[in-house]
Amino acid sequence: MNVYRPFIDDPRDIARFDGRRYVVLRPNGALPDVHGRLRSLLEPHLARGDASFPAHAHVTLSGFPKGTPLESVRDVVAQWARSVDPLRLEIERAGYFPAPFQIVMLQIRKTTELAAAMASLRARAKQRGLDDEGSIPASDWIFHMSLAYCSSLRSPEWAVLTEFVDGVSVPAAHCVVGDVEIVAFDNGQEYSGGSFELSASVVPSVSVPDGN
Repeated sequence: MNVYRPFIDDPRDIARFDGRRYVVLRPNGALPDVHGRLRSLLEPHLARGDASFPAHAHVTLSGFPKGTPLESVRDVVAQWARSVDPLRLEIERAGYFPAPFQIVMLQIRKTTELAAAMASLRARAKQRGLDDEGSIPASDWIFHMSLAYCSSLRSPEWAVLTEFVDGVSVPAAHCVVGDVEIVAFDNGQEYSGGSFELSASVVPSVSVPDGN
């Protein structure tokens, strides 16, 4: 039996995401290692309480409005996943989102396939009336793996941190992810809403009569 590994474990972040559902990719291969090594480089630059960190690397494709029924999200994602091939994730560089977000991240290359997958997922959600009107449009989205959430960091300390990030060299790494996960937050906890294979290239098996 597989044990679910949550992406978020800081109570402050879990409370912030309460009632939300997200569709995410869980990187594999070298990507989590690069993510972990860079996080370890950041930690000495952040005093205790100044930041929180994701428990595991992840790439978010879409969010849903607070309180969206989980079964509705599953229906959308299950249909969408059958139309999408496995997705390649490639680290591009270290970077950050400025104030008021103040998030340090590893930017993921915006390939045609990744952008199309996000756009098609959000289009299906919109058709079902489940689009998140407050989200950044798919065309403007920067694919990334968050490293540290630093919104409470004061401006001078944030400036020092971003200067450090600008000088970080990140090794080339990529992976191919064959499924997506629904992440749900309710009642102070994160839990799995299901995992769905990206199966557009899967050829269905055909039963052939034996002639008897």
